[in-house]
Amino acid sequence: MTESFGCRRCYGDDPLAAWEYYDGGLEVTRELVGEPHFIVQLRECAECGQQFVWVFSEAVDWEGGQDAHRRSVVPISEDEAQALARLRDRVEAASFADLGRGRRYLVTDWPTDAQSPTIAWSTGELRLQSSRLR
Repeated sequence: MTESFGCRRCYGDDPLAAWEYYDGGLEVTRELVGEPHFIVQLRECAECGQQFVWVFSEAVDWEGGQDAHRRSVVPISEDEAQALARLRDRVEAASFADLGRGRRYLVTDWPTDAQSPTIAWSTGELRLQSSRLR
């Protein structure tokens, strides 16, 4: 059984349009990790109520101030949101590995030397990796 996610605003075909909408259209409902260079939040689409896990990671190089960073925004079911909320005090990579399987999710990757991020839909196992330093 394939699960259906989101609406045309939060999960439409165009990854750039989805990313543009995410900036103001996804409301933070819970922060699971709030470190300066690693953030994991549960967010919800203001239009359709679709829940997402939002993962931000930054690779700090301590030079120049424009550190590489990456975001993964994965649609999740209600059961997955509840399971992640229960893991709040022990969020680890293994908790996220299966979230990307069987669905697409948005990834933004902004390496240190890039003028702009790469924004694309991705699929497969969600990996919590730092963005590339170049």
